[in-house]
Formats: sequence, C-alpha cells, structure tokens
Amino acid sequence: MSSVHSARWYRVADLKPCLSNQVRLQRQSLRGETWYVLSNPAMGRHVRLNLAAYEIVGRLNGERTVQQVWDRSLQHGHDVATQDEVIDILAQLREAQLVQFDRAADFDVMLPHLEQMVRPRGRSNLLAWRVPLGNPAWLLDRLQPVQAMLFSRIALAIWLALAVSLLVLGAQHASRLFAFGQLWLVTPRFAALALFLFVPIKLIHELAHGLAVRRWGGEVREAGFTLMLLVPVPYVNASAASSFGQRRHRIMVGAAGIMAEVVLAALALPLWLWLGDGLLRDAAFATLVISGVSTVVFNLNPFQRLDGYYILTDALELPNLGPRSRTWWVSLLGRRVLRVPGSEAMPVAKGEAPWLAAYAPMSWLSGVLIALLSVLWLGQVSLVLGLVAGGLLFWQMLLRPVARLMAQLKTAAVTQSDTAQRWHRLLLGAGAVLALALLVPVPQSMLIQGVVWPPDQAQLRADESGLIETVLARDGEVVKAGDVVLQLANPQLESSRLRQVARISALEARLIDAMPGDVRSALNDGRAGDAKAELAAALAALARLDERAAALAVVAHTDGRVALPKGSDLPGQFVRQGSLIGQVLTGAPLTVRVAVPEALAADVRNLSGDVGVWLAASPRTAHAAALTRDSGGAVMQLPSAALSAKHGGEMQTDPRDPDDIKLLQPVVLMDVRLNAGTQREDERMGDRAWVRFASGWSPLIVQGARAARRAVLRRFNPQF
Repeated sequence: MSSVHSARWYRVADLKPCLSNQVRLQRQSLRGETWYVLSNPAMGRHVRLNLAAYEIVGRLNGERTVQQVWDRSLQHGHDVATQDEVIDILAQLREAQLVQFDRAADFDVMLPHLEQMVRPRGRSNLLAWRVPLGNPAWLLDRLQPVQAMLFSRIALAIWLALAVSLLVLGAQHASRLFAFGQLWLVTPRFAALALFLFVPIKLIHELAHGLAVRRWGGEVREAGFTLMLLVPVPYVNASAASSFGQRRHRIMVGAAGIMAEVVLAALALPLWLWLGDGLLRDAAFATLVISGVSTVVFNLNPFQRLDGYYILTDALELPNLGPRSRTWWVSLLGRRVLRVPGSEAMPVAKGEAPWLAAYAPMSWLSGVLIALLSVLWLGQVSLVLGLVAGGLLFWQMLLRPVARLMAQLKTAAVTQSDTAQRWHRLLLGAGAVLALALLVPVPQSMLIQGVVWPPDQAQLRADESGLIETVLARDGEVVKAGDVVLQLANPQLESSRLRQVARISALEARLIDAMPGDVRSALNDGRAGDAKAELAAALAALARLDERAAALAVVAHTDGRVALPKGSDLPGQFVRQGSLIGQVLTGAPLTVRVAVPEALAADVRNLSGDVGVWLAASPRTAHAAALTRDSGGAVMQLPSAALSAKHGGEMQTDPRDPDDIKLLQPVVLMDVRLNAGTQREDERMGDRAWVRFASGWSPLIVQGARAARRAVLRRFNPQF
C-alpha cells in the first residue's frame, strides 16, 4: 500500500491557507457519489473534489495550519486523504486561484509534474496554438434578449423539425451529394471557399456555447481563436458549465454548438438543391460540408476533447474521463509491468473501470485516423501542405503520446533500484521490437482489383453502333470462326444508304443527259470530268456505308463456346461501336485486366516478378499468373464498369458518365494471364478478380522511403 505520509509534507505543514472570498460551492451527484465543485466565476476556474478532499478543503479558514486540518480529518477514520493527495489538492486550488496562503509556497519544487498538470489547454499542442482575445461579455450582453427564446421548448421543436428535414433530404439526395463532392471536394476552389466560410460558421458555433452558459447562470470570461493546422478556429471558454448542478444543463451547453451547426446545414441543403450552378450554390455546399461533416467527425466525436466528449462524460457521469483514463493506464503499467513497490490500483467508482480501460486507446486511435484523413485531403490540395501536416501529426499523434507515457513510467520507476532495472530492460525490449519492425525484411506486394478479360480474338465486339435485332448463337452454344453470333440493326445507317443509292442514280442520270452523242466518247470528253469525279466520290461513300452495314453482324473470330451474359435480355438493346458484348470461350488460360492508378504503375512494374490471382468464384484459391501486357500509356476510361466505385470497385468515375467508365484520374491498363491448366468454365467476362504483384523482400523503412521519394518526384516531375 502507498504511504499515508509524505517526505514533502514539511514544506506545507505550517502553511495557513484560506479559501478565496469569491469561491462558490456546487454539489453534484455522480454515480451515487456526491462531489463538491469549487469555482471562481471571476476567473472561470473550478476544481472538483470528493468527500475526503472536501473535508480537508472545507476547513481552510486562514487560522488553521495544514497539519491541524489533516490531523482533524484523521479523527473520522474513513476515506482519509494521504499527505501527497493533500499537497496535490492544494496545488490545484492554488493554480485555479481558489485559495490564498499566508506565505509563499514553492509547489513547483514539490510537484515536478505540476506544469503538465495545469498547463492551459492547447498551449503544448504543436497543431493547436490558443490565442485569447479578451472577454466576450459585451457581445453576450447585447444578445441577452434572445437568449431565453433560443433555449425554449418552441426553439427545440423548430430545431427537431429542421434536423428531421436535413436527414430526409440528405437521404433522398445522397447520390447527388456524393457525386458533387467527388468532383469538388479536392479542388482548390473548394479549399478556398471552405476556409472563407469556416471562421463565421465556427463563430456561430462558439457563440451558441456562450449563450448556453449564460442561460443557466454561468460566466464566459475568455474568447479567442486556436491556430489548428494554421487555420484560425474560434473558441469561447465554457468551462463554467462544469460547475452546474443540473446534468441536463451541462449537456445542453456541450450540445449547443452542434445544434447551431445542424441548423446551418438544414438551411444550406435546400439552398444547394434549389440554386443553379454558381458561387452561391458552391457556398451552400461548403456550408453543408463544414456544418455536417465537421460536426460528425470532429465535434460529435466523443474521442476528441470537443463537444461530444463533454456530452458523453456528463451523460454517463464520467468526469475527467480522458485524463483519468491515461492515469489508470499509467497506474496499471506501473503495477503490472514495472511492479513498483507500494503502488496501488487507481480508485474508481462502480462501473467506471471498463470506460477508463477503453477510452485512452480509443481516443488515440481516433486521433490517428482523423490525422491521416486530414493529411490525405491536404495532400490532394497541396503536396507541401500535406508533407508539413504529416510531419507535425506524426509527432503530435504518435511520438509525443508515447514519449509522455514513457516519461510518466520513468518517473515512477527510477525511485527504486529494482524498478529502474526493469525500466531499462523495458526500453531495450521496446527498442529491439521497433528495430525488428523497421529493419527486418518483409515481402513487398500490392493488391489490385481487376476483371476477367477475354483475349482479343475471343471478344465479341460491336464494330458498328446499333440495336441488337437477333441473337443467332445462344449462351453456351458452340460456334466456329466466322459464324454470326448477333445481328444488329441501325435504321439511321440504312436510311443513309438508301439516300446514297438514290443520289448515285441521280448523278448517273445527270452525267448521261449532259453527254451529247456517243456515250463512250462523251466519257472521254473533258467536259464530263467534274460529273465523273462526283459520281466516283458517291460510289466510294456507298462502299463505306456497305462496309458499315456488313459490320452490323457480330461474328466470332475463333472457335469455341459462346458466353453472352444475360443473353435473353439482349434483343432490343442499343450498343455503341466498340462495346464488348460477350466472348467466345476457347479453353485458353484466363486473362485478368487491371486498371492501375498512374501514380502506382511504376511500383507495379517493379513488383511484377511474382503474380497471384484470386477469382470471384474461388476467392480462397490463389492462381499463379504472369504479366503479359502493359499498355504503358495512361487512359481515362475503365475496361469495365465493375471496377468503378459505384459498382463495388475501387476507381472513382465521373458521376456524369451514365456508363460509369469515365475516370477522374488516369490509369494504366495491364493484363495478367493465369498459367496453363487454370481455366475455369464458370468464370465469365467481367467477373471480378484480385491480383497481387509481389517481388522479393525489403525492410519497411526502405519501402517507406522509396514510396515517399516516388511521391515527391512524381509531384514535381511528371515524366517520372
């Protein structure tokens, strides 16, 4: 067990602290336990104490010494605060300016961790620098007449109606919103417009928090902005809500900003649907994205120290969940890993342990995921911004939390020689694991989705546009090279041919009428030269029309068995010239065509030594294959709509394309042929397949360095 006494006690034992005259007391009931919140409205500071701590603090009247107060608390004999805990409580009260001492007390010497414990939020974050601008009381005073109206039952009913309308309209037009976002979200125009609208939207958000605090008797003493990734994000200090006695009032303060943004989104969506293309419509969409996406991903996310976090902690009665979860893990690691002598489990209330165990790791993972998404979006807008943000986020979200945890464990470990040795072994072990993870060679591979693709001779393509009139060879029927499989009809082509025949007849009649005497001598007459040339051109045009009419017959170019997907539905369908309608199964090894993003084509070529294919009909069986064709150049069209994201693939296509094959980013087409003996009769054209390109082994750190180098070179050298 930890000692009740402290080696630092002599520094505070004779002090005579006294609570400030401005201190207010508020009781809160959390999970069946009464807590006492001491707050200073003038400074916007507060401290939450349990019963044992309050029995100490409640007796600080400036006449009793700390020793006398602690001795008296021992007489109760239950839930007695230790001397170290009393020192921590006094330090927190001093930093919150809730207590005064009869003389100076150097808590920085007694508590080396005090700076981290009381550092203002956001000052130590490289990605979020807080800049206070002053007291917003003048603005909140001007808005006081509408304060009661905004937080009334009528206002709540109106908000619910707007929220429901937002959900209904969003669900009805989800495809349009998604398609518009695909085209616009990564453009510099959207980035500029979003930055322009972000500040006023967040000002409304923070103003709602301030009005909610005022509505239930709190004070807002500070407002300003936080530079988050160099973007100014407004804030108001709504910490006064923590001292509210009613839980629903605390929850309402946390939800006020989100509710305000929901109103903005509910107004922006119908405007976007109603307005025509232009700046106002783009502004409505940007408002919808900022108010909707940012609310869900950031403000409503309970794993970030924003609105959702405070709503969750108040709703579940879990005060200070984030810091207490980290303390719980430090205590657990100290007891189980370092086995620090005298260490005790952190005291928790009934039902708190699962939340404390889960919150810290979930919060860290959520932060890493949001950071990655932010870096990827910034990288599409600007590579420089993406690289800078990536470096900062790597430190802030990965290295810094690990370094802080290691520093806390080190502080607990170095007090004893045994635990210090365990600490050093832990460091060596962690270093060895990291070195193995980065330096031990691992397989290099890349998995890309493709489709089963027939060889050129086996393809049944429409050489001319037309309507499918007759299916002459049914699905599964055996055909020979030259057999007609489908007959198309093109009324427009037939009409053009008839007009051309009539024109030729007219030209021949004109030529004969214009020739005096013998026809043969007239043909040699120079006066008929122009008419003869015009007739020859008309005959050549007719020949071309005849070729096109002959091309309406889709013929098999090789022997085999016809494969026509949904052959019974083909009659009456219109097919464009060059469209792939079916194939002839020849028994040759399957070919899979993959569409590789242009940025990854060079990597695939380097990894093409060992190729494996997984077919949709046998997803657990890997088939050996080889790369047989590389188009080299990039194209903007998919070989099959099955590869588009709309149909379950991975490629983003132009939402305006009805066929879902026109790409937004260029790709390189490659063909992979399965080895002999792997032909499957149940595999048809267009079936999905997954191709893995692999080649050799390489350490992760080397693979990462190569990938980063290629990304930079591609950005600044398009020929790379």
